[in-house]
Amino acid sequence: MPGAAVAVVHGGETVLAEGFGVRNTSTGEEVNPDTVFPMASVSKPVSTTVVAAETAGGEVGWSTPVREYLPWFALSDPQVSEQVTVGDLFAHRSGLPDHAGDDLEDLGYERPAILHGLRHLPLEEFRTSYAYTNFGLTAGAEAVAQSADMPWAELARERIFDPLGMADTSYTYDELTERSNRAVGHVRSPTPRRVRPMTSPWRGPRPIPRATRTPRPPRAV
Repeated sequence: MPGAAVAVVHGGETVLAEGFGVRNTSTGEEVNPDTVFPMASVSKPVSTTVVAAETAGGEVGWSTPVREYLPWFALSDPQVSEQVTVGDLFAHRSGLPDHAGDDLEDLGYERPAILHGLRHLPLEEFRTSYAYTNFGLTAGAEAVAQSADMPWAELARERIFDPLGMADTSYTYDELTERSNRAVGHVRSPTPRRVRPMTSPWRGPRPIPRATRTPRPPRAV
C-alpha cells in the first residue's frame, strides 16, 4: 500500500485523523481520513473477537466440533473430521497444510467448493502441528455463523461493528468495490522502488473485513 489513513484517539476524542500517500499510483488520488482499505490478515483477530463475543451466549464455544453445525465438513482423516473444533481451526492446528485451498481460489473456485475440497488434502499431526490456513479459519467461522443462524457478515456487524459505531467496516467485498474512495492493493514492479496497482482483486484470508475507515471514538458497548 503506498498510503495510509491514521487516527489517534485519546480520552474518547479523535486528536488526529489524516491521510498520507496515495490510494492508487495510477491515478495519484490521495488518501484521506475517509479512505477505506482491505484489511487482509488483520481481519483474523477481528474474526476471533466476533467468535469470542458469540461464545458468551453459550450456544457455541471454542471446543465445539465444527461438524455440530457443518455436518458436511470433512478432512482426509475421518477421526479428525469428527473431532476438529472451532478453536482448532482458529489456532491453525487442524493438520491442514499451509495456505490450504488458496490455490483453488486463485483458479476461480467459490468458497463452498474450496471448503469441500479440503477433505482431499493430506494432514499433518492433529493438534501438535501448526500451519497457517485461511480456509481452515473460514470453516470455523462458518460453523459459528450457522450456530447463530445468520450469515457471517451479519453476525460480525451485530456483535462488533454496530455496537462500536464502526459503520464503515464490513466483511462484504461488494461494499468495498462500491466505494469510490478506496485504496487498492499494489505489487512491486521490475523498476526499482516502484509499485503498481494489482490487476486482480485483493486476496486475503476469509472471512475478512473488506473495508474499514479511520475510527471514530467508539460508543459504549
